[in-house]
Amino acid sequence: MGREFVQGSAVAPGPGGDGRGALPVHLIGNVNLDIVMGPLEPWPEPGTECVVERQEVRVGGAAGVAALALQALGAPFRLHARIGDDAFAAFVRRELGPAGEHLERVRAGTAVSVGLSHPDGERTFVTHLGHLVELDVDAIAAELEHAGAGLVLVCGYFLLPPLRHGGGLELMRRARQAGHRVLFDSGWPSEGFTEPVRLELDALLPWIDVLLPNEAEARAWSAKGDLGAALDRLQRDGGRAVVKRGALGASWAREGELETCPAPRVPVVDTVGAGDCFNAAYVAALARGATTMAAVDSAVRYATDVVGRRPRHYGRPG
Repeated sequence: MGREFVQGSAVAPGPGGDGRGALPVHLIGNVNLDIVMGPLEPWPEPGTECVVERQEVRVGGAAGVAALALQALGAPFRLHARIGDDAFAAFVRRELGPAGEHLERVRAGTAVSVGLSHPDGERTFVTHLGHLVELDVDAIAAELEHAGAGLVLVCGYFLLPPLRHGGGLELMRRARQAGHRVLFDSGWPSEGFTEPVRLELDALLPWIDVLLPNEAEARAWSAKGDLGAALDRLQRDGGRAVVKRGALGASWAREGELETCPAPRVPVVDTVGAGDCFNAAYVAALARGATTMAAVDSAVRYATDVVGRRPRHYGRPG
């Protein structure tokens, strides 16, 4: 389950920093195989076939992408995840490099997501959960309780059944009580943001220091059309919400006012995993002691740089 920090002696530091002196980051979430294809327009009729221009097979999942980004950024982190025991798993472990060496294998097929991109930059995911149902939440919580205080990023919540309906709450509670700060990116629920889903997520808010939704998720979770009202609703238990807004950058509330860090204007070629790259750069900056404004700026610039590259590359912006 990733019992060793990846950085320093385990992996060469990213250019521009060696990560020494930074708080440790604990990354918890889904690691799977991604098959990215597109662009697709219009959505095909059942029983038909369509041909797309591009495809790429790579490491996916919110935690998988964030792990690759954290390695590229030179941030010390520990990946708490599992992987299957098939050929897909071997590919994922190899592509993850040092971060994948200690992933615990489970007797299950590796989870696979097919990401379909659309001409407007949006994407659709079709996922088989595979090994993701085998996450050992109690073991992860126990590790956090015996680790020095750091930052815990929980992501891919809706694709990890063991985190749902109380598992994630217990994990966050134990992490906070052990002195960690908790950051959370839920993703989009396959059933939509129904009232039961909102109530399930609301129960987590008291244990979250920083919430990292995208704009659609923030509006849907809060049931508020206005972004400022959505932030007020999501921050009611004292945490902070930083909302990812794609080409508009990212926004957060400060002293009741909406602050926005705009994104640089670049040609966008692949948005799959953009939010996960933002999360990685944001938590890496916080680990170095950055302010919210500086961390958001760093995260926006990094994510913007990544979505403008093909093939996918997680190095620091040039």
